[in-house]
Amino acid sequence: MMISVVSPFFNESLILEGSVRHMLANLESLPEEWEFIIVNDGSTDDSLVLANRLALEDARLRVVSYPVNQGRGYAIRQGVLVARGEVVVTTEIDSSWGDDIAHRLAAVLRGDPRVDMVVASPHLAGGRYVNVPFKRVFLSTTANLFFRTTISADLTMFTGMTRGYRREKFLALPLEENEKEIHLEIVSKALAFRYSIREIPAVLEWRDQKFSGLKKSRKSSAKLGKLVRTHTVFGLVTMPFRILFGASFIMSLVALLFLGFGLLRLWAEQPAFPFAVTGLILLLFAFIFFSVGSLSWQVREVQREIWALRVRLTKQSGEGDREPGSS
Repeated sequence: MMISVVSPFFNESLILEGSVRHMLANLESLPEEWEFIIVNDGSTDDSLVLANRLALEDARLRVVSYPVNQGRGYAIRQGVLVARGEVVVTTEIDSSWGDDIAHRLAAVLRGDPRVDMVVASPHLAGGRYVNVPFKRVFLSTTANLFFRTTISADLTMFTGMTRGYRREKFLALPLEENEKEIHLEIVSKALAFRYSIREIPAVLEWRDQKFSGLKKSRKSSAKLGKLVRTHTVFGLVTMPFRILFGASFIMSLVALLFLGFGLLRLWAEQPAFPFAVTGLILLLFAFIFFSVGSLSWQVREVQREIWALRVRLTKQSGEGDREPGSS
């Protein structure tokens, strides 16, 4: 089994050389054959020049590049597409998830052939954030709690890039997102195709200054406002039936309380009409929410069949890999 580690980068000339050398040294202890693929996502600084120079020193370092910035999602897809390994690990280029993260992710896939995908999570017991601004920790924690409600309660980390995949399973997913929403898209479509997903605890530590020689703390370059909006919309649209069913259940309980209280007042020969009407209105809304939720669930199933059909047609045309869910 060969391991391919894929790391996209954009305008990282300050830390690129130190980060790449550090990652190469970390990967030396992998028991399998490996390669390190760095994807230049249209950098406008000297990053590509540095990357190509480093690639001349080690044949296991491969550089993928294109001239215009396309986004993290596009970069990840390009890296996995050219990877030669049966197992692909995607992670940040600065080893911010730990020096042994590729080893740990690969070990899970190596040890259990039933697992299709492994996610590194700082939200599990044993995981944590180090040197990450409170604002980012708060947003990440809140967002992932939200996605546990809208996508799956079985996972704790939906937004991170650091994951391990069986390459054929990754390529079988009909992915379209070019930005950071790809992390949500991968999880939602993997769940739709009933992939086996496992999580491991991990420590996320921001440490760019270690490789650049800078003394100041790392600053986020993410456009947080846009990221919050797009991730929220994605979460609501992906599996709305989970929220609708939950709202229907809560409204039903409240409606029963109103109706029960109305019956008690009626028994005591006190005015009960307002409570009965309120309870019936809430029951009506609960039924509407449940009906819309059922419809959205059916739409999700139809969407899954459409994705599967797309994969089959792509496979038949000779452009794709294996169909999702196949063994």
